[in-house]
Amino acid sequence: MTSSFFLNWVLIAISLFNAILLLWLSLTVWLNADRRSLGVILAAGGFLLGSLFFVSHSALLMKRGALYLTPSTIPWFVLGMAPVVMLPAAWYLVILWHAGYWDDPQSRLHRRHRPWLWLMMGILLAALVSLALMGIPHLPLLHRLTPVIWPERELLRYPIFGIPMTTAAFPVYVLLAMLLSLDAIRHPEPSRRLMGDEARRRARPWLMAASILLLLVAVVVAFVILWTVPRTRAPNGLYIFTQETLNAIGLLDLTAEALIAGVILMLGQAMAAYELFTGKALPRRGLANQWRRALLLAGGFGVVAGGLLTLDRPPIYIALFSALLVAAFAALSGWRIFHEWDRSMQQLRPFVSSQRWYDSLTANRSARSPDPFLALCRDLLDTSIAYLIPSGPLAPFVPPRSYPPDRPIPETGELLQRLQEDALAVPIDPVRYEGCAWAIPLWSERGRIGVMLVGPRRDGGLYAREEMEIARATGERLIDAEASLALSRRLMALQREHMAATQLLDQRTRRILHDDVLPLIHTTMLALSANEDPARVMEKLSRAHQNIANLLRDLPAITTPDIARLGFIPALRRLIETQFGRSFDAIHWQVDEDAARALDQLNPQAQEAMFYAARELARNAARHAFPEGNGASRELRVRAWLGEGVVQLVVEDNGVGMQVGGEQGRGLSLHGALMAIAGGSLALESAPGHYTRGILQMPV
Repeated sequence: MTSSFFLNWVLIAISLFNAILLLWLSLTVWLNADRRSLGVILAAGGFLLGSLFFVSHSALLMKRGALYLTPSTIPWFVLGMAPVVMLPAAWYLVILWHAGYWDDPQSRLHRRHRPWLWLMMGILLAALVSLALMGIPHLPLLHRLTPVIWPERELLRYPIFGIPMTTAAFPVYVLLAMLLSLDAIRHPEPSRRLMGDEARRRARPWLMAASILLLLVAVVVAFVILWTVPRTRAPNGLYIFTQETLNAIGLLDLTAEALIAGVILMLGQAMAAYELFTGKALPRRGLANQWRRALLLAGGFGVVAGGLLTLDRPPIYIALFSALLVAAFAALSGWRIFHEWDRSMQQLRPFVSSQRWYDSLTANRSARSPDPFLALCRDLLDTSIAYLIPSGPLAPFVPPRSYPPDRPIPETGELLQRLQEDALAVPIDPVRYEGCAWAIPLWSERGRIGVMLVGPRRDGGLYAREEMEIARATGERLIDAEASLALSRRLMALQREHMAATQLLDQRTRRILHDDVLPLIHTTMLALSANEDPARVMEKLSRAHQNIANLLRDLPAITTPDIARLGFIPALRRLIETQFGRSFDAIHWQVDEDAARALDQLNPQAQEAMFYAARELARNAARHAFPEGNGASRELRVRAWLGEGVVQLVVEDNGVGMQVGGEQGRGLSLHGALMAIAGGSLALESAPGHYTRGILQMPV
């Protein structure tokens, strides 16, 4: 200890602060690691070594008066110095792992740092061997078995400008480790984890600042060695630290402790914000909150415990303070956890509350309810821009949405093809996708149902794992729910139309029977009773028969006779070529035999829905795909094949394309609803100026 009360207090407080935070970082990295790889072991082990060093450092600070480095204290000195010697190499190894050194043995980073890594490991091994040989001869058992004379056994007796050789080499070793670490931070390899490159880019200033501070620590240690060793070495070879020397070293020690505390703060901030050492794909919001609580605990305990230790109070006071601090910290942590839980529930309430869709179906106006998409983008993600774009069989029922509203919807046809189901998010080009940087694929049991595009956060931070998962779940739920609501509305509209048509048909039938048929029959009966001319009676009966026949012919047909007589594909081919053959220069048919058999084996309702949906697609192509004055060849291609439990029928033209995802025509909406009723789906794909493709799917 120094002779200054406040200096001792600050030294012990910062030492305890560093020990607690390094232990928290070590346990957090180890317990929260995605998988315990070599880098995780190195990071957790390095933080643990630093914590152990500050534990021994705090104990050393409690020694009062002059300090003698004698043969009996040398083994404890060696144990305290071992973590110090290992930390620079451990830091270099962690930075190499973080930069992707072991990801690819052929990378530039691996080739450039391989010889330096072997050199650092050689220096570390030599330093540890020197420490071991310095301390082993002075262990109590070996000291009794072997006569040891410290000045003659001292391995540090080879001086360089009056400084022992291995002692003078330590600052050079630290300097080399920090310079190599800075080089690895500046030139990392591409990351393999989600948002890894972005996390590295944002964490690079923190890591570089930490390496520079460690470099300053090495400079301070070098100055301490150069200043201390000549002044503390006694003629008999021992090192004696007088009170005056300890006072001077205390100021330098305070500088080094403060620099190391700055390193810890930067590492903790980088790890809590970007999950650099745990291998997680995305950071989590809870980790940053835990880091702030750890800072409060370490700071409060260090200040109060340091003051009590410096005042040399009885241990009971420190024990009582520790118990009270733990109780208060647990209560405050519980309060903060409950507050954060309540805030999370407030944010999630729009996603789980009722959307009042029953009122929307039964009333003529839309019922007011919280908008989950708006709450997701504005309150939870805090994003600057977002799009929810449906695809696949549900696309005709759900219009794409944007945040802020009324923004142009980007084209996502190519992006959808490279989205994988197991990917939480995929980085995309902001220039190509209206400023969005991430694509979140949306899936259901039927396959891909859409994609959600999000731009950068308004606060400039990274998205947390929980936020991405909530965004994916919410997007999938919104598309499913809105598709169900749209389908229900269309079914109700169809039912209303059907009821109206049925009532009109019934009234028309009644009118014809009452006004035309019954009077004829009545007149015929009177004519027969009056023995009128048989020819006139037969004419009246013929007119009644003709009216009934016309009435029966005007009734809607329940089935399509051509499908049962010819088969699905021949009937469809005959219909398209007969009705729309003049609208195309060529009609190409590519139908697998398995698909043709599967179509013939569908139930009548599914056959009829699919048949007339294909006719509607061909009609749209004939009417809208080729505007007047377009001299290109007008072609229609019809393909059918059998997939895994699903038969697919594609009607495709090479026309001008159409706007997919917007409000579709009444015919396509009607047939999409009918396909959904029959258990299938109707999806549209289009490239402006190239093609429009209608995809019909029906389970077999």
